[in-house]
Amino acid sequence: MSTITFAGNLTADPELRYTQNGRPVVHFTIIENRQRRTPDGGFEDAEPNAFRVEAWGEQAENVAASSHKGDRLTIEGRIETNRWTDKGTEQERTAQQVTAVEVGFSLKYHTVTAKKAERKTAAGEQGNQSDQAGSWEVADIPNSDTPF
Repeated sequence: MSTITFAGNLTADPELRYTQNGRPVVHFTIIENRQRRTPDGGFEDAEPNAFRVEAWGEQAENVAASSHKGDRLTIEGRIETNRWTDKGTEQERTAQQVTAVEVGFSLKYHTVTAKKAERKTAAGEQGNQSDQAGSWEVADIPNSDTPF
């Protein structure tokens, strides 16, 4: 299985859907613009790469809720090949896509305020992560006492 990490811009808002079993999946396309060096030492635009990406589960819902057309995202994922028979021509077809392991905003182009996503508890109720994995308390330290 091949892995890839790349950054690029969303061509449209992500499309969130749910499987028959209720599992969320989001699909989106990322365009990675490239440049190459010219013989005179300058740069010119090269053919851009287009990646079809899917993400599953809570990550799918978070991507759909947080990102929009034009946003620059960084993706880490697995390259997978899908095979099918075209119903109109009966020809075998293949297409590659990236199944995302991690999706994040490029902080080179965005400022982000991070907020932990609400997690569903075993009973199906909304709760935060600390409800499931123990709780954390944050000490109130005056700025003058902060060691960094």
